[in-house]
Amino acid sequence: MKKKHLYIGLIIAFLACYYTFRNVSIKELSDALSSMHYIYLLPALLFYVAFYYMRAVRWKYLLLSVKEVHHYRLFSPVMIGFMANMLPARLGELIRAFLLGKRENISFSSSFATIVVERMFDMSFILLMIGSLLFLQPELSGNKRALGDPAMIEKIVMFGWIGLAIIVLFTLFTMLLIYRQELVISWMKFICRPFSESMQTKVLDSLTAVTEALYILKDFKTTLIVILLSGVLWTFSLLTYYPFYYAFDLQYLPFSSLIILFILICIFITVFPTPGFIGSFQAACMVGLHDIFGVPEATAASYGIVTWAFSMGVTTIGGIFFIIKDNISMKDLNKAYS
Repeated sequence: MKKKHLYIGLIIAFLACYYTFRNVSIKELSDALSSMHYIYLLPALLFYVAFYYMRAVRWKYLLLSVKEVHHYRLFSPVMIGFMANMLPARLGELIRAFLLGKRENISFSSSFATIVVERMFDMSFILLMIGSLLFLQPELSGNKRALGDPAMIEKIVMFGWIGLAIIVLFTLFTMLLIYRQELVISWMKFICRPFSESMQTKVLDSLTAVTEALYILKDFKTTLIVILLSGVLWTFSLLTYYPFYYAFDLQYLPFSSLIILFILICIFITVFPTPGFIGSFQAACMVGLHDIFGVPEATAASYGIVTWAFSMGVTTIGGIFFIIKDNISMKDLNKAYS
């Protein structure tokens, strides 16, 4: 199965890279890269580090119903987990939950449940960005050709509606788990009847651990803090890409273009999973900058290469640093999904 994920990811990566670079010569790419203003890597780095730091702070609050953990102790599993997300099948979340459980003596189910809730907040803020995009550019919801290819904008909006449906269903299930746990358990017992008794026990124990992690949402103050932190960290994530506008002399583009580009990157790396996001990341930049906003293909391709290399480089260096610092072996990481 792991090899199957790898092969599929490599095929997608090849096709995405072909799409991105099919009309770009090596000389055009080299010229675009050589004319880049590299000084703008510094503010991008500050935004990127702030993004990961705020993730650790937010995770601290999501863990309060399970155990109180200082956010400094969470920075390591966050960085290692996000580095591992570049592997096939996106194993980073499993590794993050495993490392937290091992370090803080928390069950894997409880730790992983907080990550699931975290992702729910992440999806909610991506949807909020799509909504803000329509607010900044109200003509996008109509038939006016305001920004290049309107078909791509329609796909972004469609993704927003699908994401909203998922969030609503997950929220309803979460509320049932918190306030009607007995009802959900009875449903799961019925669904699991065809399986072995040991499997039923594992499912019910995991469900109990998930419910325990979700209790934090009953605390209005903590939930509000998590919402505010989510807004801050996603703002940092969005702004990470803005210094590269100046690096490639694209600051003439409207700020709404950055939101479109950011949403496309999120969609492409989610829908088209590739090892290290290679190909899917660059294709998103090509679609966002060239196809929608008319940026020259060589510049759009260069932007995709540099921003990808920068984000992957920072994440990898941070992950390796904490693996060495915490003396974590590959054997430990393999346990997360074995």
